[in-house]
Amino acid sequence: MKNLILILLSLVPFLSLSQSSSTKIFIKCERCDKDFFKQEMNYLNHVRDQGLADIQVFIYRNRNANNGNRYTINFIGKNEFLGKDNSLNIDTNPKMTRDEIRNSLKERIELGLVDYLIKTDLSNQIKISIGNEINNELNELNESNSDKWKNWIFQFSGDADFENETSKKESNIEFQADIDKVTDDIKIQIDFDFERSKNRYESDDDVFISKRDRKSFNTKIVWSLNDNWSSGFVAGLESNSYQNIDFEYYFMPAVEYSFYPYKEVVRREMTVNYRIGFVLRDYTQETIYGKTKENVYTHEINFETRFRQPWGDIYSRLTAFSFLQDPSKNRLEFNNWFSVRIFEGLSVRVGGEINFIRDQVGLPAGNTSIEDLLLQQKEIATNFYSELRFGISYTFGSAFNNFINSRL
Repeated sequence: MKNLILILLSLVPFLSLSQSSSTKIFIKCERCDKDFFKQEMNYLNHVRDQGLADIQVFIYRNRNANNGNRYTINFIGKNEFLGKDNSLNIDTNPKMTRDEIRNSLKERIELGLVDYLIKTDLSNQIKISIGNEINNELNELNESNSDKWKNWIFQFSGDADFENETSKKESNIEFQADIDKVTDDIKIQIDFDFERSKNRYESDDDVFISKRDRKSFNTKIVWSLNDNWSSGFVAGLESNSYQNIDFEYYFMPAVEYSFYPYKEVVRREMTVNYRIGFVLRDYTQETIYGKTKENVYTHEINFETRFRQPWGDIYSRLTAFSFLQDPSKNRLEFNNWFSVRIFEGLSVRVGGEINFIRDQVGLPAGNTSIEDLLLQQKEIATNFYSELRFGISYTFGSAFNNFINSRL
């Protein structure tokens, strides 16, 4: 209930920075307005590193059932607050503006901070206000319990991008439609995607044109069996000029096991799932194997793990895929990313991906033209794909980070 209990931390209007609390706070979040928090919560000392803070606040974001986000706010006490930890949640929806979201986050953070600040020199300046809209909130809650949409969410979006220069013209059109229903017992996702791009490049003697079209209709239904097991299926239709697919239909039942209860997904998850099914394909051009259509049976196993902890984030995914009738046609993918705080001020980020590719059965016959290679109009034969990303940052100097200055 949004306004049922609102905790307001009200400071004397003329309170200067030198008169602010000595309590130090560190806030780490994904895609949030940290400057806004500093400005609106200037009664605390915001520090640049979590090791310098008395209160560490970690905000984790996950997609919720209404296509908005659920923010989980974890509070960790240090120094005089050691052992005092807490956690709060807040849900947003696609109708909320960025300003509404950041204000809601600020109010929820301040609500969680009360348990710490009542033991500081700010305790005499905290005012608690209980909203007088309790009856209205209860009525809204009763109305939500009789949701006429039955948890169904519909979302439509589109983008168009056009760029022109003397020797270059580029256009890209995209449309997406998502229909979802998510509850504790079932997850239904129905997605339609359309994308069309056309690029024209001119030189003194030649004109090169690149076209790519992709249309897809995908469905996923998953049933919750218990805290660790799920089952369901994925199915869909697709057309993709880049992959030489004129029409494709697939259906794959699946089962998944989570080593940790699903409710712990905000902080840690480790899952393994297995899929098996069939794919029917019609190709735009004859393939290197002399086929214009084929039916294939496939299976794959995926292992995925993610940890989001105060010391950093780790994500890994391993996928093994093959054709049942010909196991030599296979693919192995490994994707890994982590960001770790080594010590005060020093963070390291490493990401990488490597794929061993042996399943390109849809490649068109014939030689690859220079246009196809440079303009990426068609998928090109390859045995592997690799990518490496590395980053490091080191910050030192003043521990405090309370000022905001946007001049120039």
